[in-house]
Amino acid sequence: MRWKVLILFFVAKISFSQDVHFSQNFVDRINFNPSLVGDLSENEFRVSVIRKSQWQSVSVPFSTLSSSFEGKEIYKKFNFGLQFLNDKSGSSKLTHNQFNIAISRKFNVNRYNSLSLGLFTGLGQKTIDYSELLFEEQEFFITDNLMFADIGFGTNYSTNIQEKLSYNVGVSIYHINTPSISFVQDETVILPIKNNYNFGVNYRFNSKTNLKSEIIISKQSTQKEILIGIRPSIDFEEFILFPIAFYRVNDAAILGVGMQKNNFFGNISYDINVSDLQNASNNKSGFEFSLIYKWKKKKKKQIKDIKEKCPEYL
Repeated sequence: MRWKVLILFFVAKISFSQDVHFSQNFVDRINFNPSLVGDLSENEFRVSVIRKSQWQSVSVPFSTLSSSFEGKEIYKKFNFGLQFLNDKSGSSKLTHNQFNIAISRKFNVNRYNSLSLGLFTGLGQKTIDYSELLFEEQEFFITDNLMFADIGFGTNYSTNIQEKLSYNVGVSIYHINTPSISFVQDETVILPIKNNYNFGVNYRFNSKTNLKSEIIISKQSTQKEILIGIRPSIDFEEFILFPIAFYRVNDAAILGVGMQKNNFFGNISYDINVSDLQNASNNKSGFEFSLIYKWKKKKKKQIKDIKEKCPEYL
């Protein structure tokens, strides 16, 4: 039992200063790179929900939920996004709620390539319950509820996805204002700046099959994460299948599958722990699922006034 308490305490300490994140970065776009907001191809709106549960075999499960809305060219070619994020961590019930707003705009570099810029701002709240925690020495807490502002920026360069071979390169920066998130008296705890770098290559074998490979590097303070993998798409006419295979270096193997039926998308994935905690977790880590729906505006029917010419009588 003691090792579980120690692991819980270790993970809880990390949670004070590290970000929540999902394995399905292609779903949680506002929290990954705000410049991707509104990148909807022929659609104009997008809603998504994604949930992750992890560390169930070690302690009270950590759960994260994100729901978001995106609109394409809402005002003068600016895209708009909203997100609500909720995260609960272990026995301390360390809870993080955050409401985010993002805007972006795409600029055509030439006929085929484009550059997108995005701005992110949010209001976060953290709460904690000390009653279930054990401390080796006395801690002096000044609050169990705090609020903070959050600011971020992102950019993405992409080539024509209709070509046989295309690619995209993106960079995003979060917590530019390094907000204070300390619960403890005389202790400075800030949310460090987080940098995301992503590079993806898309290869179209034919009109029904293509393969997207991607590498994502995230760095926050002393923590560094490298995610590499592939996400093919296979069109079966009735539906489109998206196998998911990623590897988070020295941490987890991620396997899953997604499916598209008309405007609905569903994805499910599982993180298999291969880190130093694999014995404690029995190689179990995180279960994640998501739903996406995209749609277009309903076009108003244009009613033309038909004037009938009345016959003229003399």
